Amino acid sequence: MDLSKIDIKVYNDLAKFPWFMIGDDGKLRVRPDSGVPAVIDDHSHLGWSYFFGGVVDHLKYYGPTQYFYNYDEPQDVLNEKAHPTDAEAKMIEKDIYMMLFRCPPIARSQTVPNLLEEMDRFNVTHIMSLPIEVPIRSRHARQTMAACKTSDRLIPFAAVHPQTPSYEKRIRDMAADGARGLKYHPEFQFCAPDNKRALRIFEVCEDLDLPVLCHAGSTGSEPPFMQKLAQMHRYRVVFESFPKLKFILGHSGLNNIDEALAYAKEFEHVYLDLAGQPVNQTRYIIQNADVNKVLYGSDWAFYPMGVTLGRTLVATEGMPEEVRQKVLHDNAARLFKIGN
Repeated sequence: MDLSKIDIKVYNDLAKFPWFMIGDDGKLRVRPDSGVPAVIDDHSHLGWSYFFGGVVDHLKYYGPTQYFYNYDEPQDVLNEKAHPTDAEAKMIEKDIYMMLFRCPPIARSQTVPNLLEEMDRFNVTHIMSLPIEVPIRSRHARQTMAACKTSDRLIPFAAVHPQTPSYEKRIRDMAADGARGLKYHPEFQFCAPDNKRALRIFEVCEDLDLPVLCHAGSTGSEPPFMQKLAQMHRYRVVFESFPKLKFILGHSGLNNIDEALAYAKEFEHVYLDLAGQPVNQTRYIIQNADVNKVLYGSDWAFYPMGVTLGRTLVATEGMPEEVRQKVLHDNAARLFKIGN
């Protein structure tokens, strides 16, 4: 089958591929006989609530998942890079403003019941849940750690804001409580990776052998001051300073793929995450990187899980079967010590 000739304009069109089907419930899912390997997803976020608004109960079902990016509108699902659209950006902004006063309506749908249900549909055995800590009244890391205790399929990451005075104790406590890595987001946390406050966090992680997944690069739609915080050149001193600490470049640098690839080639301890990359870029990354250092990530619930999985399956079609197995499962299993 020539996959390039299949027109995928909305999310459920992915069922045109041999790996997917529409279930009796009307939802997209992996076919039982698809041959898709068990998937380990290195990139997801439970719904967040900060500031003075109501807390998201991660164990509660509030209704169907609301995604930040809409793939039910006609578009090139496999290759679209325009997310967030202007409408989506306004929706996300509104959800953030809601946190000042009440529980955010979109984020509150992104809870454990919906996450596990979607994992079941897409053959995901384990998923990393990445909290993001902000400077004021932040509780996302604490909530994520608690939520992940409800299922051994949910693997929490630690997170602290760089300005937190007790950053070291908090990281060590979360690691002792089961965190398998740490999430660092220079744009949302307003702190570049080469800032001394960030470097001291990485120092603790190196001591604990706690891999760090960093948001890296930009889409070009972010405010200029935020783009500067995640520029790829700001990671060089980090990689040189902590040679024993494994780093995962989230989204493989977004629009800065070649810089991310160069880092992964130069530094043995730098890995690449595929979350959010279109088909052609995903294929390019896999073909030009050490395939043993490429990790699959959905970035749920910005994206529905089927988007990135479909893109990865299309990108790896025609490659040796072991490539797909490594990217979707084996590399993450080894890095995060999952299973045997």
